[in-house]
Amino acid sequence: MAGPSSMSSPDRMPWGFVSALSLTQLVSYGTIFYAFALFIEPMGQELGWSKSALTAAYSLALGSSALFAVPVGRLIDRGYGRVVMTGGSVLAAALFLVWSWVESYPAFVLIWLGLGAAMSAVLYEPGFAILARRLGLLARRGITAMTLVGGFASTVFIPLTHLLIDAFGWRNALLVLAGFNLLICAGFHALVIPPSEGRAKLPRSRPDPGEATGNPRHLLRRASFWCFVATSVAQGMISTGVPLHLLPLLIERGFTLDSAVAAFSVIGPAQVAARLCTAFGERAVSVRALGVITMVLNVLAFVLLPFIPAGSWLIAVFAGLYGASNGMMTIVRALLPPELFGRENYGAIQGMIATPVRIAMAAAPFAFGALWAWWGSYGAVLAACLIMAFCALGTFVLNLALAPRAADEF
Repeated sequence: MAGPSSMSSPDRMPWGFVSALSLTQLVSYGTIFYAFALFIEPMGQELGWSKSALTAAYSLALGSSALFAVPVGRLIDRGYGRVVMTGGSVLAAALFLVWSWVESYPAFVLIWLGLGAAMSAVLYEPGFAILARRLGLLARRGITAMTLVGGFASTVFIPLTHLLIDAFGWRNALLVLAGFNLLICAGFHALVIPPSEGRAKLPRSRPDPGEATGNPRHLLRRASFWCFVATSVAQGMISTGVPLHLLPLLIERGFTLDSAVAAFSVIGPAQVAARLCTAFGERAVSVRALGVITMVLNVLAFVLLPFIPAGSWLIAVFAGLYGASNGMMTIVRALLPPELFGRENYGAIQGMIATPVRIAMAAAPFAFGALWAWWGSYGAVLAACLIMAFCALGTFVLNLALAPRAADEF
């Protein structure tokens, strides 16, 4: 294990370490997760592939990332965080390079299956696990800071990727994105994460008689764990399905394209603002209370939306509530499992939660589209979102009632 220098003291935050990992999250999300939308049109025009075929490959990547979530978490729990995150960034860079040469659709699908593996190694879950392992009692502050920086990924990389494609073409733009992953992400991961990072020491919680040492599978027998998974799945489907369908949904309800885009633009800043409020309210609001607020905001958003008349400024209120809920849910998913289920095997537990969530996220855009086609309008989609929002709130409250309070909270 690394020496004491690799661990934070109880009252001193290693901001250089946190800042470097936060920057890599911004670049990884911006290049792997968000930039794809900008390549659909030029690739379709040059290669003749349909939008549905292109987005299907992206959905398969979300599915493949689910398969790697638990193994990646276990490796991080065993101290291989630097290998995992550096390797994931190198893999992403290599696949962007191959993507820039792609001519056949089967090769494109294989590239995105590989990028799914890269996602599982470099996005929030492994980053949170590294911070939790290194920071101990300071993890809440570090994770909040990471999500604040990561929240600007689309703000930075959507316009940047657009400029790169316009200036150099989509193939050369991919080479630039490959460079970002190799030089910034892989470079910082290799430099700042210790070879076998230490674990900050915290008071041990009382052992669970049913817990197998070093194996988090005992959680699969807990109703509280499955309640938390159900909450995360419902929120994940809403957070992925709604953005892809929000513009046509609002236009169908009578909004102009300009007003729909303006409403959409509120979501990102609302996410960041909510996370900033979370940072300032760290001492005043517990993680459990933050979770309840998150679910309530989501319910309010979808209770309000069906009653907003076309052209009303209230659509910005919906976008703000929805964005704030999404922003805070990222923090709740990172911080609450250690409080409810203990800090041991943090990475593996995050992987166990992420696996069904990512599968649901991959299915959500198609499921919402199928609902629209079946009903003939977005009414059924709105009803489904409202039902899922209420279910997320109900399962979350039930989870809090069933789960014991661990002594080793963040």
